Amino acid sequence: MLRVVVNCALLYEKNLAYKTVLFVTDSKENTADFEALFMPQNFKHLTGVAETNINPVVFYNRAIGGKLSARDITFDARGFAAMKLDVLQRLMNIHMTARMVGDFDGLSERIVADKFAGTTVSAMGFNHVNNYYVPVTSLKENVNNVTKKASRSRVIAIFTKNKDAAIYRDITYKAHNVSFKQLQEIEPLCKVIDFEGIMSSNS
Repeated sequence: MLRVVVNCALLYEKNLAYKTVLFVTDSKENTADFEALFMPQNFKHLTGVAETNINPVVFYNRAIGGKLSARDITFDARGFAAMKLDVLQRLMNIHMTARMVGDFDGLSERIVADKFAGTTVSAMGFNHVNNYYVPVTSLKENVNNVTKKASRSRVIAIFTKNKDAAIYRDITYKAHNVSFKQLQEIEPLCKVIDFEGIMSSNS
């Protein structure tokens, strides 16, 4: 289990840390409303390890530095952490793999999240904090089983950028039946995405 935590921390550092991810959906109400911010202090929550005295940032730094030990992590008796770790490596690529987002249905008392993104086999939960959604939990679960049906939207594109960058210049996913022209017709996106640069690099 320790090896899984360390490997996932290294993937988090490579793919998500200090980045914002914009999930564009086919929602008719607001297509560009789901922007997630990933910071080092968020990683520990995703592992599901029981609360310890280790600060989340210290926990993360020890993990990516190869200094995390078995003494630094404990697992709950119900096995929730084991289930999270079973899909955590997959979720470290959520900036490429998410296919559906939706609002949490509130049916589970052990889950605290506002929104989920994921697939039919794994889901990441987010809370809305200071204009961004921040990751707070991971589940070995079909995202459709933890979200309100009316709120579910298909992910049609995903963009990433460093958190301090002004606009998005990298696209990590685009649905095959969605064109750049269609994305450009979504007015809010044109203000935050460098479509010309992205299209030239993907041509």
